[in-house]
Amino acid sequence: MDTGNIISFLKKFSFGRLIGSGILLRVVIAIVDGIFGLEINELTNFNFYIFGLALAYTVLWMFNKSYSEED
Repeated sequence: MDTGNIISFLKKFSFGRLIGSGILLRVVIAIVDGIFGLEINELTNFNFYIFGLALAYTVLWMFNKSYSEED
C-alpha cells in the first residue's frame, strides 16, 4: 500500500462515526440484554467485540460513501 493511500484513508476516516456507532451498539445491546436477559455484556472481551463491530461499520460506510461520490 502506498503512503499516499494511507494518508488519504486517514483523511476520510470519521472518528466521530466510530465513537457514535460504538455508543449506539452498546445502547442497543443493553436494551436487548435487558429484555431477553442474555447477559451479553458479561462476555469475555466484550468491549473488543463492540470496537470491532463499530470499526467495521465505519470503514464499510467510508468505502460505500467514496464509491457513491464517484458516480
